[in-house]
Amino acid sequence: MDKIGLVLEGGGMRGAYTAGVLHWLLENDLHFDYVVGISSGALYAGMYVLNKPDALEDASIRVAADPRNIGLKAILNERTIVGYEYLYREISEEMDYPMTKMDTIPGDIEVGVYDIEGEKTVWKNKYDIAENPRYIQAACTLPIVGKRVRIDGRDYMDGGITTMIPVERSIAAGCAKHMIVTTKSKDYVRKPQGAFTGTLLKLVYRKFPKLVADFSNRVNVYYKERKLIDELVDDGKALYMYPSKELGVGRFKGSTEQFTELFAIAHQDCDARRDEIVSFYRSVKG
Repeated sequence: MDKIGLVLEGGGMRGAYTAGVLHWLLENDLHFDYVVGISSGALYAGMYVLNKPDALEDASIRVAADPRNIGLKAILNERTIVGYEYLYREISEEMDYPMTKMDTIPGDIEVGVYDIEGEKTVWKNKYDIAENPRYIQAACTLPIVGKRVRIDGRDYMDGGITTMIPVERSIAAGCAKHMIVTTKSKDYVRKPQGAFTGTLLKLVYRKFPKLVADFSNRVNVYYKERKLIDELVDDGKALYMYPSKELGVGRFKGSTEQFTELFAIAHQDCDARRDEIVSFYRSVKG
C-alpha cells in the first residue's frame, strides 16, 4: 500500500508557520504515514504525531517569544545565545508533550541530528525518541548559538547542518507522495555563508573539518532540495506549502504578535487550499 509523507523544514522562530499548518491538519483529521522534520520542524513533528494541537500553538508563540529563549537572558542563564535548555525544560516539563510515548504512535517519525564525532547527519525514529527525548533538543540545536547535546556518549546537534528540507528522506522511506512545508516563501533567496560565520565555525569546530565544510555547503544543498521539490510538484508527487505573506520574522527574531499572525496565516493558507490538500491526501489514503 502506498504511503504519504509529511516533510518539515526548520527555520527557528519562523516555525510558527509550520506549527500552524500542523495544527490545521490535526483539526481536519489528516494524519500522515511518515513524518520527517529538521530543526524546529523536528520539534513540531513530534507534537503533530502525538496529536497535541495546544502544544503546537503554545510552543510556537509563547515559548518562542519568551525572553529566556534567546538573547541576554539565554546568555546569562546558559552561556549560549539561544536558550535550548529552557526550550527543552518547557516542552518536557511544562507542556503536554509526552515524548516518551512517541513509540506508541501508529505511523512513523524521523528527526535529523548531526553526529559531531561521525561528522554526518543521522536519523532517529520514534523508538529512539521515546527512549531519549533529548534527541528533539539536539535536532533543534544549531552550532555556535548552542551547546552540543550529549546522548549515550555521543554529541549531537541540528541535522540542518547537512539537510534543510528532508524530502529525499521521505522518498527513501518509500512514500509515493509528499506534503512539504517550508518556513520561507517560494521566492526566498538563500545567501552564501558569510566570512565571519565561516571564521567562527573554523575556530569553534576546528577538530571537525567536515562539519565546517558541511555548514558552508548549505546554500548549495538548499537549492538542490528546492529543485527536487519543484520537480516533484510538476510530477504531481508533492504538495508544497509556504507562507503567503512575509512578516519579517527571522530564525532568531520576532514578537508574540508576529508569531500569532504567522500561525494564523498558516491556517489561512491551508483554508485557501483546502480542496487541493484534501484531494492530494486522499489520492493516497483514500
